[in-house]
Amino acid sequence: MKRREFLTTLAGFGLLTLIPKSIFANNSATSTKNKLKDRTFVFNPYDDNKVVRVYEPMVTNYDYSENLVFWKTIDPKVLRKMLGKSIAEISGETSEVKAWKMIFAVNKMADLSAKKVVVKVNFNNTGRDIHTTLNNSPAMMAVLAQSMLTSGLKEENILFFDCSRPFPDEFKTEVRSLGLSKVGMKGKTDDLPESDKTIFLSDNKGLLRDGKQRENYPIPQCLIDADYMVNLHLVKMHETGVTGSMKNLFGISKNVAHYMHWIPKSFKETYHLPDISLNEEIKKRARLNIAEFIFGGHTPDSIDKFTNEAFFPDGKPASLIVSRSPFYHDTVLYGFIKNEHEACDPEKIRKDLKIIGPDTWLKKSAERYSGWKYDQASILETNKNGRPKKDLSFKNVNYVSI
Repeated sequence: MKRREFLTTLAGFGLLTLIPKSIFANNSATSTKNKLKDRTFVFNPYDDNKVVRVYEPMVTNYDYSENLVFWKTIDPKVLRKMLGKSIAEISGETSEVKAWKMIFAVNKMADLSAKKVVVKVNFNNTGRDIHTTLNNSPAMMAVLAQSMLTSGLKEENILFFDCSRPFPDEFKTEVRSLGLSKVGMKGKTDDLPESDKTIFLSDNKGLLRDGKQRENYPIPQCLIDADYMVNLHLVKMHETGVTGSMKNLFGISKNVAHYMHWIPKSFKETYHLPDISLNEEIKKRARLNIAEFIFGGHTPDSIDKFTNEAFFPDGKPASLIVSRSPFYHDTVLYGFIKNEHEACDPEKIRKDLKIIGPDTWLKKSAERYSGWKYDQASILETNKNGRPKKDLSFKNVNYVSI
């Protein structure tokens, strides 16, 4: 495996000057070249095998104690730099404006002033104590909106939503305090009507519960009304293996449990995740996947450090992981969770986390889409400059660690 380092100047970002050394770990014959100007932008996001991790330990000073509210410790300026680096690397553009135009419209001269964007967030734990459980943070939402606005989008045409969970008023207030007065923010208890469009869940064909069908998964009208969708989510251990971009899309329905649970086979054995991700209404709007991997939340019930400090320095992931393809994106996320789980001290793993979910849903997704090739991650030794001592490498994923 070849390790190539590059330095690239980002003149277009007010807060960015230089991309640090990065490790290109890719043996694929279709790999892109290491310089941004040589990057070939793939027209179809689902076919783009590039996944970017930006690591920055200064993004939060949270000490994993009860002294601080974890999501209030994120530094928006640092987070904005991290996001800027990632979209530059993904798009091949050095201007924030052109980067978003390429990501949304595959045209760096596009006029986006009349376009609508929905951001599917992961609020899986907002029905619990938001000060001790993991959800997408107000800082991440604000930074993402502010960055997207540079493309010419209008603030009122951006909506953050999660149909399956409430949108906490405290989160809304925090986003507004960060300078966003017009972006939409809606959760389960807000007005999010269903459209007449549905997603066919193949494993639920013919299944009923309480006399109601379970094979046509409803799509909200807000997504149908949008031109583009951004998938913003977390990285957590889950029954499927990891919560990622595909799992996050289950939250486009208000009544998730009706469709996901009480079926003849285990959820992790179904084709539910590829059925949703590859639905045409989803696929034609999906543009970017962003994993807010700032904290290490092992379970829906706690905020925990990761236990392998060689893999995550000081136990803190302190990262964004960004890509255009949900499949390659989740392949990398599963690689992080699986390798961290296997490398850490077994005595430090909580009893309910002894077994990690399998990669079945990724393999089933690769069966459904001819352009996707699955592989498992290997650990790559890196770094002399304080970045992760161990990183990942893949054969079929153009994975870049910055």
